[in-house]
Amino acid sequence: MSVHLPQHTDAPLVTPARTAKSSDGSSKTVWQLADGNQVESLSFTLGDPGPGADAIATPVQNSRGHVVCVSSQAGCNVACTFCATGLQPMRRNLTAEEIVAQVRQTRLIEERDEPTRVIFAGMGEPLLNLDEVLRAVAMLEADSGVSHISLSTMGVLPALDRLTDETSSVDLFLSLHATTDEVRTRLIPLNKANPIAKILEAGERFARTHGRLVDVSYLLFNGVNDTDADADRLIGLLDPQYFRVQLLLWNDVPGLPFTRVEDGVIRQFRDRLIAGGLSTYVMPSKARDIEGGCGQMLTEAAKEHRIKRSNMSMLPLI
Repeated sequence: MSVHLPQHTDAPLVTPARTAKSSDGSSKTVWQLADGNQVESLSFTLGDPGPGADAIATPVQNSRGHVVCVSSQAGCNVACTFCATGLQPMRRNLTAEEIVAQVRQTRLIEERDEPTRVIFAGMGEPLLNLDEVLRAVAMLEADSGVSHISLSTMGVLPALDRLTDETSSVDLFLSLHATTDEVRTRLIPLNKANPIAKILEAGERFARTHGRLVDVSYLLFNGVNDTDADADRLIGLLDPQYFRVQLLLWNDVPGLPFTRVEDGVIRQFRDRLIAGGLSTYVMPSKARDIEGGCGQMLTEAAKEHRIKRSNMSMLPLI
């Protein structure tokens, strides 16, 4: 039986232990939990990138406004080979109250008046803490300061089907990152039990049920998943009636065996997907200079054996 921390206590459920400000305006906060564990969240604003911005960023829609990227677990046991969070131990699931507190405290600290878009894409795999995530979604839906909720997942069955059945307000981002099960399993060991065909089937069911597209996140790695053949396989895998593609650039994590693709490569990959009929956009990296970008969140020292495991798993490919 899970035990929930009370919603109202003498001490805050999360308190800011450290903050960092990026040159792009993003803010990263390390939150101290009542039991001593720590998690991170990122606050940033979507809008017109302005002159001199990354020319490869081509959003599929003109999203605007304040965003908070929240954590749902302290640590992560999915062990993706490209992610800093997976280099530290999994400590525990967060309660719904701790998840929601990241949003409310951020809005309070930053004196935000405009509504906030919340995305579950920080530390942890949301579908491995689904009960508390669903409770958090319900609390956020009732919060007048929250305008929109999204969830990013590697794909966990049958939790993904349960998400489809139990909430209608959440937009789904399905992290694929490869076009064959061999490559995806090396990037995401969870793929062994949740192969590409199965999670895309579940993603299509989500799209049909809720009448909106699922965003397939595809993180490009130099020499791993960035070829024309990969793009063509992705076109074959995704039905444009149900999916669109969000291309991401890898954010450096010291010690891991990956390099960021050149801008020309991502342009070519994007253009090939669009020519193949897939709505595609590039999501510019946020907070790279403060280690707050996708895959960079790390509140404990990286474990050397986990770095070695990442290098060994990718050794035949790079």
